Amino acid sequence: MKTILLAGAALMAAPFAMAQSHNAHWEYEGDHGPDHWAQISHDYASCAGAEQSPIDLNGYAINAAINPPAIYWRNARVTDAQNNGHTFQVNLDNAGKIVVDGVDYNFLQFHFHSGSEHTLDGRRYPLEVHLVHASDDGRLAVIGIMFARGEHNPLLDDLINVIPGSVGHAQPTMSINLNDFLPDDWHSYRYEGSLTTPPCSEIVDWTVFETPITASADQFAVFETLFPHSYRPVQERGRRFVLRTN
Repeated sequence: MKTILLAGAALMAAPFAMAQSHNAHWEYEGDHGPDHWAQISHDYASCAGAEQSPIDLNGYAINAAINPPAIYWRNARVTDAQNNGHTFQVNLDNAGKIVVDGVDYNFLQFHFHSGSEHTLDGRRYPLEVHLVHASDDGRLAVIGIMFARGEHNPLLDDLINVIPGSVGHAQPTMSINLNDFLPDDWHSYRYEGSLTTPPCSEIVDWTVFETPITASADQFAVFETLFPHSYRPVQERGRRFVLRTN
């Protein structure tokens, strides 16, 4: 996948916070919704780009002789838990890294979308978590994992207990092991895309796992209540290659 450089990797520590730093107000519905993001502000012009995310992951993917990212996550302390009005975002202290095509990407933060932003053969899941990483030279790699209806998820319970009920921050005394997000089956899809919120910068090497993990209806209801329908509709794949890993 091509190398994409950023001016200042620190900006990527919180894509949603970066988007909110602009004066233009955006939402998931109505006159400030996804269909209008590119017109809201000049800063959001990339939202009309040709390599936007999310996309539907389907039979057009090419089965490729590549592996998913090598993952080196470890138990880490939560430094900030934020309700920013669009999502619940969690920052961790020194949680590890992933390696994609020989390049190290250090973990920055994870956040959720209710329902899933990516779809699989047209199916939207109730929830998706995005685990955001950046390399030393500012490239981004994000892992997306879906949640399907099923068994209760203990990690989600721990997180739900510390979500601020309104816009704001919390600094809970807790640790998280990101490996608890991983499904047993690591088959995944890789493609080049964008941030899924304004400014929609086309700077992301995406890996989306094919197999979801589970959570209960009560757990999904919490996210749907606090962040209803917080997903961008799927975008055109265009001429991009989507690769399915071994």
